[in-house]
This record gives sequence, structure tokens and C-alpha cells, in this order.
Amino acid sequence: MADEQMQEQQARYAELLIKLGVNLQPGQSLRVSGDLEHAEFVRRVVAQAYQAGARYVQVDWVDAPTVHARLANSQPDYLDYFPDYEVTRHHQMVDETWARLSLVGPAHPHAFDDLDPAVMQRAARARQTRLDFYMQAVMSNRLQWCVAGVPTRAWAGEVYPDLPPEEAVDALWRMVLQTCRVDQPDPIIAWERHDRNLKNITRFLDTQQIRAVRYLDTAMGPDGKPNTDLTVGLTDRPNWIAASSQTPTGVSFMANMPTEEVFSTPHMQRTEGWVRTSKPTFPFQRTVDGAYFRFEQGEMVEYSAEVGEDVLAEFFTNEGARRLGEVSLVDERSPINQAGIIFHEILFDENAVSHIAFGQAYPEGVKGGDDLDPSEYEAVGVNESKVHVDFMIGTSTMRVIGIRADGSEVLVMENGRFTHEALAG
Repeated sequence: MADEQMQEQQARYAELLIKLGVNLQPGQSLRVSGDLEHAEFVRRVVAQAYQAGARYVQVDWVDAPTVHARLANSQPDYLDYFPDYEVTRHHQMVDETWARLSLVGPAHPHAFDDLDPAVMQRAARARQTRLDFYMQAVMSNRLQWCVAGVPTRAWAGEVYPDLPPEEAVDALWRMVLQTCRVDQPDPIIAWERHDRNLKNITRFLDTQQIRAVRYLDTAMGPDGKPNTDLTVGLTDRPNWIAASSQTPTGVSFMANMPTEEVFSTPHMQRTEGWVRTSKPTFPFQRTVDGAYFRFEQGEMVEYSAEVGEDVLAEFFTNEGARRLGEVSLVDERSPINQAGIIFHEILFDENAVSHIAFGQAYPEGVKGGDDLDPSEYEAVGVNESKVHVDFMIGTSTMRVIGIRADGSEVLVMENGRFTHEALAG
């Protein structure tokens, strides 16, 4: 892609994230987080925000080596410290309904490889505990929020290890812009069409009164059993979500760009069976691949992994991490999956194929859930946790069967693809 064309599309991307991603309202403030290497693009976003009428834009810079310096050298007891001023400013962001744009794409993807996951977990838990109120506001859509990718040299090198650095960055930028529909004549119209298409599927699932989904992949696993036979029960009033969401005041936004999924909230006690992952994932920025999970009465009771089993062991020490917080369906024809690469970034990889997530559930996945007080979550079946990590499970040999409220069944996906009936809504 010529430099001039790339610059023009990057400018359109920044505009898209402000106007459609967070849908920033005139007079509203915005928090942007990004890696130091994202600086050039962050400046584009900040300018677009002020042109859209932002009251104020706060940029929170991310630098993995700085974080590593603390985790590797701090006295252990100091890892539990989290300053009060951070809590105060996050309260102000909630009170004033600041929008949030999180730019991801690591500049130092292996910065934490030498650290004990327990050390990382300890510091993360201290932050999560103090900022739980803020994450609840985000998870319940009281604030507009959007997560989007910005390439870096190191990230591009992970995705395209055989290309020279500059070519790899260019290739990753092309892929980010393509999957976010920035290469379309009118990206906003393209996203509105995509939103409608995904919502057709949510309408089908709602009309069919689906109360559980069964993932079935009869390809044989190493133990001689089907790779996956997992039934995930939903709550008694499930809400299927796709693409755009809304705040309580009716402001729409795109939480993830790109997004190819439809998802809902499982009941914390209604998952049975087993599942094998089909792509790697990266909790604590460490790789977990070839994982196996078995469930009884909603709880994960057995697990293994070909890579990263020690990372899973640490992850599952978190309260609520052994139960599911999300059930998701993604057509294997997703442009992200068809790209034929591992992005090494969950924003993209989770939108390649169907997935499940352990940990915190989205209240939005229950009808009326955004109005629930956290004290009511357990009674409804909404899992609570300080973590939320996605694991990809979809394959080209997987069927997904919807189980209706009356116990009858309907085919939702065949060979990893939505049926014509589901696509028609």
C-alpha cells in the first residue's frame, strides 16, 4: 500500500474509532490508553476527538518495560499497593461518564516471559480490587468503550516472522484496516450493514428461545473421544449481543473493532462436558495452547494444556475463574480466520472462531442485566470474577446445536458456519 494511501486510511481509522467506536458525544470527555509506540496514531485520535467536540482527552501511556521493572524488582509486599489518586480519578470518569478507547498492540510482547505468573497476578489483583467499580461500569455499558488495534514493529514481527520489519508492519496495518472495514468506500455504512447482519443472528436465537448451546466436534481427540462435546446453559432470560451496544441513555457504540461474534452470558452453574481449544490465547501475556477443559455443574473441574499449563494454574486461583462468563459464536468464514494467521492479540484472535471465556460475565447478556445491582448477579446466574479471558474453540468440523426452552433442538451452525436460517434472522 502506498504511503499516501496508508496515511489516508489511518486518518479514516482514527475518525471511525471516535465517531462509531466510542461514538463520542459533544461535551463528553475521553480516556485513551495506548503504547508509547502508538504515539503517532494516538495524536490522530486526540485531534479527531477534539474535532468531535470532546471536553477533555486524557491519554494513559502503556510501557511494558516500565511495568516489568516494578514486577521484577519491587519488594513483594509493595505489589499489593495501588494509589488512592488512581481510584479518585476513575470515580470521576464514572461519575462524568467518560468514554474509553483502549488501543492494543504490544511493543514488547515478550517483556514478561521471565516473570513468575504469580507475581503478575498479585499486582493485577491489587489494581482490579481497587478499580472494581470502574470495570463494573464498563461491563454494564454505563460508559461507551471501544478496543481497537494499532500495529507495532514487535507485534508485526510476531504475526509475520518471515517478513522484513518494515514490510511486516505494512502488512499488519493492511490487515487491521481491512478487518475494521476502513478499506471500504464508506466505512461507517459498511459497519452499519455488518451490525445488521450480526443482529439477524441474535434475532434468530432470541426467536427460537435458545436456552443452551451445544458445541459438538466429533473429530477424535488424543483420548479417543470427540474433541469437544460441551453444553453451555444460559440464564433464564438470555440476551444475545452482536456488534453495537448501547448505554442506558441510548448512545450506541462498538465495544470491539473488529468484531465478528454474537455472544451471551452463561448461567454460572449450567455448563457440562468438555472442550479443546483450537487456537492459542494469552493470559498474563503468556501463551496457552492445546488446552483441554472439563466441566461439571458449571465449574471447570479438570484441565490440561500442551503449552502454558503453569499459566492456567495461576489463572484459576482467581475467584470465579473456573466458571464461564461468556459464550460466543463466530462463523469460521470470519475474515480474521480466513487471513490464516494468529494475531497474538485477543481482540483479533477471539473474532476468528467461536469461543468461551472464563471469569467475569457481561450483565448485558441477561435481559435487564444492565439494571441489576452486583448483589443480584449470583441469583440470576451471572458469574463474578476479577478476570475475563477468552479461549477459542471453534473448528471447521464443529456443529452448534441450540436447545430451546421446551427442550427441542435447532441447528445453529454446521461445519463451523451459521445455517441459512440463522443468517436470515
